[in-house]
Amino acid sequence: MKKTSVRKLTAFFLLSFLLSCGHAPSSTEPQRLAEETYEDLLMAFAAHDYQQLKEKLARIKTSGIEDKRIFYIEAIVALAENHPADAVPALQAALAIDPEYAEAHNTLGAVYTQQKHYAEAEKALAKAAGNPLYRTPEKAFHQLGYLYQLQGKPEQALACYQKALAIKADYFPSHYELSRLYFDLNRFEAAALEIEQARILSPTHPGVWLRKAKIARALGESAEAAAAFDEVLKLQPRGLFADEAAAELEALGKYR
Repeated sequence: MKKTSVRKLTAFFLLSFLLSCGHAPSSTEPQRLAEETYEDLLMAFAAHDYQQLKEKLARIKTSGIEDKRIFYIEAIVALAENHPADAVPALQAALAIDPEYAEAHNTLGAVYTQQKHYAEAEKALAKAAGNPLYRTPEKAFHQLGYLYQLQGKPEQALACYQKALAIKADYFPSHYELSRLYFDLNRFEAAALEIEQARILSPTHPGVWLRKAKIARALGESAEAAAAFDEVLKLQPRGLFADEAAAELEALGKYR
């Protein structure tokens, strides 16, 4: 798995994890210890101190404390350090404790997608999407859409992206990927509408402007395309987006 893909995958789940995990009441000594341990891990997690997290997790494994959230943090740390193979057993351990843990199903599905284990990914993501108690089901539907898109199943992908947006109309990832799906289907007007929604939600995202430029070029709007490619270079002077924008501008005869 590429490091950039891992970073995107990790960032996608970190905030949602912190927002969605509740605090279970502690009525017994093991529960109290698990809760204190979880809070301690969250402090290190918020500080991005992965080394401290790993040390704490190693101690937890010898303590006998078992908490699905702790296994989930272990998985996220593994992903952050580009070790997806280590994330899978941690997520499976969390699901062994709570088979209905939707966030773990969703993350496991995303990891399987990156590993191209598509059948396992679909099964895990369907579990998350079908859980009526999942607080953010749009994430699972989006991941299913992305999975189908990778497999060349545009109709299934479209349905899943639309489902995600029906749940959360301002869900940036689905607008962004839906614009790519429409573009690949040569539905450029529809792609333009979706990328504009993505731009409204994230106006400084260089990838949005790169896609906006490509759509404009496909529509024969050369001046608008050049302006959007220029915006990519303003937002990201160096990097993959910048390199592609510079090459595109050169092809348009605009790059100097």
